[in-house]
Amino acid sequence: MLFPAKMAEVEILVHDSVKYDVLRTMQRKSFMHIVQHGIENVEQAKPSRDVGGIVDRSFRISKLMSILNIAKEKSNDGIKGLLNPPAPEKYDATVRSRDKIITDADETLEALELQILELGKEWERINAEIETVKKHIGELRLLTGLDFDLKYLGEETYVKVSAGITRDIEHLLKLQSEGKIAIWYRTNGKKKSLLYIVVIAYHLQDRKDVESALRFSNFSEFNLEGFEGKPNEAIQKANEKIHELEEEKEKIKAKIKKMRDEHYGHLAVLYDDLENEKIKEDYHNRFGKTDYTTVIRGYIAKKRLNAAIEDINKVSNGLAIVKWKDAEGEDTPVMFNNPRILWPFQAFVEMYSTPKYGYIDPTAIIAPLFVAYFGLTLGDAGYGFIITVLGYLLWFKIGKYDWTNRTLGKILFASGISAIIFGIIQGGIFGPLDSHNPMSQFIHYTPLMDPMTNAVYVLTIALIVGIAQISLGLILGAYHHLKHKNYGDFLTSELSWFLILPASAILIGAMFNWWYVEPMMMNVGWLLLAIGLVFLSGVPGHMINRESEINAMAFFDITGMVGDWLSYSRLLALDLGTSGIALTINLFAGIMSSMVLATGSMVCCMPLVIIGFGFLAMVWKKRDNRMSGIAAFVVILGIVGMINIQAALWLFIGVYMVLAHIGNALLQSLGSLVHSLRLQYVEFFSKFYEGDGVKFEPFKEIRKNSRIVEAGGVKK
Repeated sequence: MLFPAKMAEVEILVHDSVKYDVLRTMQRKSFMHIVQHGIENVEQAKPSRDVGGIVDRSFRISKLMSILNIAKEKSNDGIKGLLNPPAPEKYDATVRSRDKIITDADETLEALELQILELGKEWERINAEIETVKKHIGELRLLTGLDFDLKYLGEETYVKVSAGITRDIEHLLKLQSEGKIAIWYRTNGKKKSLLYIVVIAYHLQDRKDVESALRFSNFSEFNLEGFEGKPNEAIQKANEKIHELEEEKEKIKAKIKKMRDEHYGHLAVLYDDLENEKIKEDYHNRFGKTDYTTVIRGYIAKKRLNAAIEDINKVSNGLAIVKWKDAEGEDTPVMFNNPRILWPFQAFVEMYSTPKYGYIDPTAIIAPLFVAYFGLTLGDAGYGFIITVLGYLLWFKIGKYDWTNRTLGKILFASGISAIIFGIIQGGIFGPLDSHNPMSQFIHYTPLMDPMTNAVYVLTIALIVGIAQISLGLILGAYHHLKHKNYGDFLTSELSWFLILPASAILIGAMFNWWYVEPMMMNVGWLLLAIGLVFLSGVPGHMINRESEINAMAFFDITGMVGDWLSYSRLLALDLGTSGIALTINLFAGIMSSMVLATGSMVCCMPLVIIGFGFLAMVWKKRDNRMSGIAAFVVILGIVGMINIQAALWLFIGVYMVLAHIGNALLQSLGSLVHSLRLQYVEFFSKFYEGDGVKFEPFKEIRKNSRIVEAGGVKK
């Protein structure tokens, strides 16, 4: 659990006649991390001649699937859809040879491709027409203030009539004063957004002057060819046209849906099959090749090695030779070896860096520490309940089919429970349980450690935890150096601190009279300190091992160690921050609840009603639904206040406390998450962690649309 899984370095020599059968089994079982073969005088394998056809067929089938997805039923939007996401479409598939997959793909494309592509073209054509008509409607609406017949727009034998918009009309008015054009216009917008909607008519002999003026005016001409009648009449006809196109569109969609219901599953399985064949070809540049055989080299976890060899021998019918040895070296890929309960916290280690093979995987250490630090720094049972509920929703609802949300949900769920426990210990339930907290009317007890009244006690615990974790990091670092016989670095980086830290405890404790120290122990403390400083200089380590460097910056190592230790005081600071802001929220609520309103309810709350309705009107005009809830609340608050001012006040205080405490819980949780991780990454990992390892990435099949079953599968 504290180390990655043991790996075996494996070489497979397989006859080409069964190569793809072996690769299919390896891909299905996903037990091997494949690397470059690295054998001298053995040429690199090349993809087969099928690869171009596989890529082409995969692309064409993907295109057909995208067209059929036009008719895919959309999932529920909003909170309901978020909390109950639909299951991803997965179709049953069976294991097939490459020849059968290619034959199936060719037959399917021949039968369906032209028909589906034609439906796709019709769909795109109708959509393009609808967008064009909508654009014309927008232009026609701008012209509604100008009373003229649209049939006159365009160029005749002697005259041209144009309509459009411009921001500068001066040049056109000048031409009008010269008698070269007739112009009708109206304005739209104000100040910087002011536009002129213009209709101009001119004789073609003045075309040069008019076109020059239009360029200077940045004139944008409307393309309304084919429209007749007044703008309002044309808009009505355009809307009728859109209605006809929408009906035609629905008919096309119905045909696409029928095709989707009949054929999408089969296309999805084919696409996955072809993509996995393409993955096989992509790996060929790592294989070695002889006249009749292929060499595959990689790594398999030792706990899966026997089963993997058995699978290879079974599928190859004895035409494959498997050789293996225990893996060594830092280029060996790393597979985590933690129990399932710790899997979510492996993400924290991977965010920092994959550990090197043979070195410590700290997941089992940082998981409980992170959860404990999160709970201590949040330190409020009410906020912990909010985070637990959020974690539950991410885990079981939102992340039902999403690995990222599910993993985050598990972490937040455990962290929220920790915050509930520490909140109860510290007496924090939506703030300290004092007279300002409404919860104190129902819950009252003496907390074991209240950071607001006994901060030194919490600080002491934080510093004790800090020195313990730092010491654990030094022990783990010592283990690495001793295991790899790097005695010089052990003396400089770990043994020096094993002497300095207890010596400092003895001397500093005696200096500040924290505890009594015998004179003999004082001498021992000074001796240990002196020896530790000598080791910290790196000179003894360099004498033992020339590769160990002399530590010229030893003084800064001392200040750095002190800084790392004191950094754990952030556990108290964040705890106080959460409690302090929660207390402030409760104080404001108390002040508002004690207010005495001298004015009558009608006089006091009528402005709220007016403001609320004005706000609603503005929201409706801008069609901004995000602000409608706030506007509606202002109206409701004003109406309730006109009936009973006390009820309105309590309603406002209730909404204020709910939103303020939820906001504080989320904000403080973010700080707890970041700083709990920081203590692991900066103060702890720096003492021992060896990262930059190679992550185990198995050669595996990817099935986004299908799942393998023993029998059955999707029919054509």
